Amino acid sequence: MNGPYFSTRDYVFAALMACGLLLVGSIIVPMTLPLRIPGLTNAATAPFSSFFLVIGLMRLRKPGSLLLIAGIYGLVCLAISPVIFGFVLAGGVFGEVICTLAFRGYAGKIAPVMGAVLYEVGMFPAAMILSLFFIPERYTQPAVWIWIVAEIAIVATSLAGALCGLKVAKELARAGKLQLET
Repeated sequence: MNGPYFSTRDYVFAALMACGLLLVGSIIVPMTLPLRIPGLTNAATAPFSSFFLVIGLMRLRKPGSLLLIAGIYGLVCLAISPVIFGFVLAGGVFGEVICTLAFRGYAGKIAPVMGAVLYEVGMFPAAMILSLFFIPERYTQPAVWIWIVAEIAIVATSLAGALCGLKVAKELARAGKLQLET
């Protein structure tokens, strides 16, 4: 028998990355949410969230790692709102499915970056749909072009954060502070 798929150390590291996501959300979301511009909150949190996700995925590398981090983060967010839990989990499932099918895990440089970007890209439509369903008075006649512009902004900001996370993960590994699984 080979042992568990994820070790206790992996669960703890994923929980630390989820804490990073929660910290980012706790600081940025209250500042951007009152502006009621669709996608602004996602675009503002994306560089920081992608940064933590890439570091986490570079360390864990196994298929299911993105879903593990998003799942832990989503469970914490469930205490805040089931809507937040829904779109966090939807983003995690979206990114995980595509990266698992395309890369079979998060080895290399491209897969962790793609996973983080796809997570952020998948969260916005899920957030809009869940918000329209559960909080219909919040949105009136959402225009398609706003969704497209928001997704472009989310891709740009999450890609910038993911690339910074990739650089930091490499430097931490080189300094011996982050053990990258092989």
